Amino acid sequence: MGNSSRTLQSLVDEALTLGDVAPAIPAGGYVDSVARGIADDTMTTMINGGPDGQPFNWKWNRFLIPPFPTNSLQQDYFIPGLLNLGWLENCWALNINSTAVPKTRIPVEVKRDLDPSSALTGNPIKICWIYSEQALTGTWGATDVAEENNGLTNPGPGSVYKNPLNQPQAPSNPINIITDPNGNLWALTQYGTCGNTQPVWPTSPVYPTIANPTTVATTQSDGSCVWTAINPKSQAMRLGTLIAQNGLVWVVNPIGQMRAVQFANLAQTIDPIPDEYFSHFKQGFFAQCYRRNPDPKVRARFKEEWSLWLKALKDAVTQGDKEQDDYGFYPGQSVMETGYYYQYVTPSQPFGPAGY
Repeated sequence: MGNSSRTLQSLVDEALTLGDVAPAIPAGGYVDSVARGIADDTMTTMINGGPDGQPFNWKWNRFLIPPFPTNSLQQDYFIPGLLNLGWLENCWALNINSTAVPKTRIPVEVKRDLDPSSALTGNPIKICWIYSEQALTGTWGATDVAEENNGLTNPGPGSVYKNPLNQPQAPSNPINIITDPNGNLWALTQYGTCGNTQPVWPTSPVYPTIANPTTVATTQSDGSCVWTAINPKSQAMRLGTLIAQNGLVWVVNPIGQMRAVQFANLAQTIDPIPDEYFSHFKQGFFAQCYRRNPDPKVRARFKEEWSLWLKALKDAVTQGDKEQDDYGFYPGQSVMETGYYYQYVTPSQPFGPAGY
């Protein structure tokens, strides 16, 4: 069930009752496309941010991205079907195979971009999203370790992929994202043992798209393994460093803001905007109507109305963020302090500590 019960049609009906706004919404003909264009512009601004580029991190637009387990020495990870991510907001990782109660959870810092790295760490430290076509993938059956996949072995005849869950340490699996000879992308979605010969990869696999998000992706059997086709314009995750071989298995849990929804018809609700924010969306919609008015005097009101609306949105975000934010780094001492250090008594320091 969505957040909203208000349809775009109800908004158009109200706009048609207003003298200055109504001329921008024709009573017939192209009312559908005009209204959808106005709603798209309003939705995009309300979701993506204000005039200075600041993001509106609405709580009602937040969603949990499917978590993924880390693979030894691997930096990039496909998430099948992920197409609606606008930007990452937060992330944390769980030491999934720990027997401690509670299991260890650590914060993972969100970044805009991360470069390919050969640095090894025991836990994920940073994360960003990239398009899947930009990920560092392996090649099925390649005899040499590909430079692009940071030193992981490629899958090939008889390669074994062990499920990393419930293992005392991370198994030494080959890379689990590949590019086939046709240039198509695939993600391992079932652990097992690869076949003795390379699969016959389909030349034109299907996968979910923004226009058809419910499309079932093509799968390809490979021995007891299964690969799933990946949309090259879908969104993948990149960790800042490589996870150490045979170390801990972390399940990474990214949290993001959804990309702005586009309207397909007037019967569509304004979801994900909840009903209590309907008035905010409505005012932006009316301001965009001024922009499209054929009367120059009415059209001139757009700039002022749009600026007032953006200020109202900023105030709405502030009202929705009443709690103190716990994200970020905080100093452990005053910036005016010189810091703490200690020097032991040595022949070169016979008088002991130098100070604090």
